[in-house]
Amino acid sequence: MTDHLQELARQVRGHTIALLESTPVEWLLWAPSGTSNHILWHAGHAVWLQDKLGIELITGVSELPDGWAAKFGANSRPSQTTQWPQREELRQLLQAQLDRLNAVITEQQERLADGPLVERLIHGLHDEARHQGEMYLLLKLQKSLDR
Repeated sequence: MTDHLQELARQVRGHTIALLESTPVEWLLWAPSGTSNHILWHAGHAVWLQDKLGIELITGVSELPDGWAAKFGANSRPSQTTQWPQREELRQLLQAQLDRLNAVITEQQERLADGPLVERLIHGLHDEARHQGEMYLLLKLQKSLDR
């Protein structure tokens, strides 16, 4: 079971990283009129999600950087935030968190035999995948406007 969870995490997170990397820097903070979530926010939200529904859930300890929940959590307000991490910093954090999550899954195999923990992990990965759809749509819309 843990091998499957780790592979799922690698696939989901790999796609988030690929979307972040494929976005021109000048488009990272763009959001259509009337909305506030941009590509950078969705990628940062993935870090928050996997901390809450992965690392913290399993270990009992959040590993988010200071201020991360305020910028990227469920109750964040991207339109009111002015300072964002650089793309490379966020990419490194996404990768480091994936490595940490997979290490935690290996270390906690016995605890993960309990179905509810696995279900919550899968829920977090599913939620991240849904945010990838938002990232893709923003990228596609920006490309169409840039022509």
